[in-house]
Amino acid sequence: MNDSPVRRRLPAVALALAVASMAAAPALAQQGPRSLAPTTLAPPVAPDQAPAPAPDRNDPQRPGAAAADDAPPPLRLPGQSPGPASDPAAAQPGGPSPVRIEVDQLGRISPDSVGTLTAGQGGFGIDMWAGTGRKVIETLLPRLPVRTTSRAMRDLMRRLLLSTATAPPGGENAKSLVAMRLDALAALGDVAGTDALIKAAPSRGITEELLRAEADLLFATNDNARACPLVAGQIKDDVSTYWQKAFIFCQSLAGEHDRASLGVSLLREEGEDDPVFFGLIDRLSGVEKFEIESLSSPAPLHFAMVRASRARLPVDVISSDNPSVLRTVATSPNARPELRIDAAERAENIGALRTDVLRQLYAGVTFSEDALDNPLTRARGDRSPLSRALLYRKALVESVPTALAEVLNRAFGLAREGGRFMAAARTYSGILGNLSPTRDLAWFAPGAVRAAIAAGDADTAGRWLAVLRSGAVLNEEAALERDRLMPLLRLAGLPDEGGIDEQALRRWAEDAASAADGGSRGQPARRASLLFNILEALGDEVPPELWAGLLAGPPRAPVLMPRAAIWRTLGDAAENGRTGETVLLALLTLGEAGPAEADPIVLGRVVSSLRRAGLEADARAIALEAAVAAGI
Repeated sequence: MNDSPVRRRLPAVALALAVASMAAAPALAQQGPRSLAPTTLAPPVAPDQAPAPAPDRNDPQRPGAAAADDAPPPLRLPGQSPGPASDPAAAQPGGPSPVRIEVDQLGRISPDSVGTLTAGQGGFGIDMWAGTGRKVIETLLPRLPVRTTSRAMRDLMRRLLLSTATAPPGGENAKSLVAMRLDALAALGDVAGTDALIKAAPSRGITEELLRAEADLLFATNDNARACPLVAGQIKDDVSTYWQKAFIFCQSLAGEHDRASLGVSLLREEGEDDPVFFGLIDRLSGVEKFEIESLSSPAPLHFAMVRASRARLPVDVISSDNPSVLRTVATSPNARPELRIDAAERAENIGALRTDVLRQLYAGVTFSEDALDNPLTRARGDRSPLSRALLYRKALVESVPTALAEVLNRAFGLAREGGRFMAAARTYSGILGNLSPTRDLAWFAPGAVRAAIAAGDADTAGRWLAVLRSGAVLNEEAALERDRLMPLLRLAGLPDEGGIDEQALRRWAEDAASAADGGSRGQPARRASLLFNILEALGDEVPPELWAGLLAGPPRAPVLMPRAAIWRTLGDAAENGRTGETVLLALLTLGEAGPAEADPIVLGRVVSSLRRAGLEADARAIALEAAVAAGI
């Protein structure tokens, strides 16, 4: 901003306002934090028919320690040890204390080295940056594909950003790695991880960037009682526009509307252009009944102001795929039900929202009796979020096993057509787990196994697989379905019999070659190439004659490849044990499109690199995601 007379007056005015309002901070603090978690929308069904909602382990406002999820535990793949490695609850308030480096005792360790995960807790180890230059980290960290829908990639990112690890030394102009990590966690929509890393940062490493990150977190989670004292303390030393706007909001909360009005006048004179901010301040003061017409790029402060003023969020607030925004809208009572469900579906798919919150929203929608009587007909012609909610409601209350299997089969089929199969598998996992596998439901067994594997429910997958195997003894079609599942079972480690079944793989390849299901992901040759690449990347041998069967067709194909430097450096980092660098480069190689859209050659390179770096479970999880998305 220009150094105008008004601008020169601001520090003195802001300081006076801060001192005058400091008395208001205790009053705000006494109000206590207000939870951002959505109002529980109880489904109109008997208590014994509805799954008990579990606490939101990703919500830092919830009381108490981490609670067990009602969803099935993650699928434990070969080489993957149990523990909080990929559990967002492991790093949230009320849970285990953040792991921080004792900087007073180890004075040479940079604040950038702090974290909340040790190697035993799922981190990548204190030496994960050994051999990696500081400039490489500074270059690559801001480019992480934070909007990917891949759960495996998000888990890798989260652990990378939260690992306690010695940071390479930086020069005088070195960038703050902890600030970069906080930016990435916030972009991921990981509220718990952001909060935990802020708390782990040593006092000597506190910067204006970290203070802003903390304020944004508190505003995003509607914790104004903690945000406003922080703002009141910071405004004495920093009168940037960010802190001025936050301070004016806090004054309005404290009922100091005259002082807030003065601050608004000064901001307007400086040329600040934020009509939503100014309108919501007017609404809070009662000057004007302001309604938000558009909010396509909301800031955390906007959400706090919307909640405080009880304004209604506009439809375009979820026009982007920003995970943090989608999560906030999904859990906001200031949005219409259909907007919340839309945001919740997208946030859950991205991985920024617990699946149980989406289930609660689905279950809380009110439908007419006619709609509930014909959910399959409506779902066939209407692919909207409300239609998906209706289908879930029908599955929730259906008591006849055959009819329930029909509903689940339709839900999974529609989800696959819309590219949402893994999300649907997670959403229905509890209902599928309660459906008893029987011989008369053998027709549903293949789909049930695929859905259970996609949801990470090994027990349910095993029970339905037993039904399929039993039928395969006397039924040729059941035997063929069993063989079709073999590659997916192998990738998931179910069962792990020490090697690939070559005979079953040949039958699978023959079946794939005769398929005529078309589509960009359904082309038989692409699926076979994808499967063979990831199997070999994981250490299995594919018979040469099966590869030879893919030689027909154009000798060249367009492939979206990463830059040559990334491709080359990924192999070198994996070969030489530079763990953190390998993870960074693998994530950048896949990009936001993730495993589902990766070319088989690219996917094989990523899987083999992670495996060489000792990350077998992560390599297998990425391979499994790609296989499920491809319909293998």
